[in-house]
Amino acid sequence: MILKRDPSKALLLGFLALLAISTAQVAWWVADQRGLARQERDRVTALYEADALAVTAAFAQATPQLPELMPHLEIDPELGTATVRPESLEALAADADSRINRYTWEGGFFLLVLLGGMTVLTRTIRYDTQLRKRQQNFLAAVSHELKSPLASIRLAAETLIRRSDGGHTERLARRMLEDGERLLRMVENLLDTTRLEDGRIELKGESVDLSSAVTAEVARYLEPARSHGIEIHVDVSDELRIEADPVAIETVLRNLLDNAIKACVAARGRNVWVDAQPDGSVVRINVRDDGSGFLPDDAAMIFEKFYRLGDEMRRSTPGTGLGLYLVRGLAELSGARVSAASEGPGLGATVTVKWPAASPPA
Repeated sequence: MILKRDPSKALLLGFLALLAISTAQVAWWVADQRGLARQERDRVTALYEADALAVTAAFAQATPQLPELMPHLEIDPELGTATVRPESLEALAADADSRINRYTWEGGFFLLVLLGGMTVLTRTIRYDTQLRKRQQNFLAAVSHELKSPLASIRLAAETLIRRSDGGHTERLARRMLEDGERLLRMVENLLDTTRLEDGRIELKGESVDLSSAVTAEVARYLEPARSHGIEIHVDVSDELRIEADPVAIETVLRNLLDNAIKACVAARGRNVWVDAQPDGSVVRINVRDDGSGFLPDDAAMIFEKFYRLGDEMRRSTPGTGLGLYLVRGLAELSGARVSAASEGPGLGATVTVKWPAASPPA
């Protein structure tokens, strides 16, 4: 019943069984070949020695000893002739046929094992692909279903804030609005991840004012950041322009700021810095924080899907582990490169995006 409910487990057990049989067969085959090589060596050595003695006896005219020295030959001393014994030839042919048949069967067995392994892997990959597709469809459906009521809740919270005279009602409405914003960001990340993996994101590059894009995204996080005692510092020149899809750069900046603020909240950091400088044909965008940081060896892993840093981070930091995954995916689609660096846990982190600079106007 367990195997029927989980086909992947049955495929895994089948593959492990094939692997165990193949391993045993290979071990026996190696041992047999080693023994065969030694036997062949000893046999040829004995023939060489026998031939040497035979030649020596022939030169000494000790012809009566030749039949004993060469038992595989039929020697007629009167006629002075020698022929190979038919039974010797038959023994050689039988031995050759035996080995050919054995290796044919063994080769066929390994071919079947290979085909079986390929079949198992193919079915596993197909099953995994179908499962991933169903998961993506489920996430997309759930995300769409969540987006409408969350937008309605957000609108209701904003209405309460406008009509409130302050006090407890306004605080609750702002808390509701903040939580709604966080849930909407999560839903947007889920939808963007599904579109990214399905190849349904089409980016249109255009010249984007980086300073305006950064200012707009920072404005969305000023209030949530200040509520946790976090200051966001911006140093981006008004002259910097990048070649980007406006929605893509907005999503990248949003996730980088969100990630930096969460890291500060987790480790009681107080500052997030956003700066940008021209660097040849690209613009280097840095988002730095004095938050939780990470081990240097985790610098590449933090961009993996659903990857989270350490058990403490899982318990103390909200999120789905999709933000930096989206950053990397959108950056790569835009021809940009992204990297991260940290000196260790509790020492903050820096995420750098090298985005193609916009061509100067003709």
